[in-house]
Amino acid sequence: MPRLENFHFSMTSQMYFAAGPSGLLIIVRDLKHVDEGEMVGFKVYKLDETERRWVETNSLDDGMLFLGLNTSMWFSSSNFHECRGNSIYFTDEHINYDGLLGWGGDSGIFHLKDGSFHSIYDDYMKPLYPRPVWVVPNP
Repeated sequence: MPRLENFHFSMTSQMYFAAGPSGLLIIVRDLKHVDEGEMVGFKVYKLDETERRWVETNSLDDGMLFLGLNTSMWFSSSNFHECRGNSIYFTDEHINYDGLLGWGGDSGIFHLKDGSFHSIYDDYMKPLYPRPVWVVPNP
């Protein structure tokens, strides 16, 4: 597998691997501060098997990525009409320095095309412990 060039992984980054219909993907999640877990954004790289290199992309076609602790899954949005395609749905993976998992406040939807975020919580609602998890349909 080729190396991901021009990428500097830091302690405020998290990396996921996923498989979509057009091939393998690497998803990099960047945070501002480890202790606060504040999101900066995502970058998605697609494996170009012909050139044997990773190419940054801002398109998942009609797909959606669901990312969580030890989870990365691709689904077609045509099968889930309530969800928005070309988006990354993510849960909080923040781990405090004392080893406790975060409180789920950094969970939401990242729209890959325009780089915008959308919270999965209403403004008045605070997530409770335990953190949110994805429930995967069984085809």
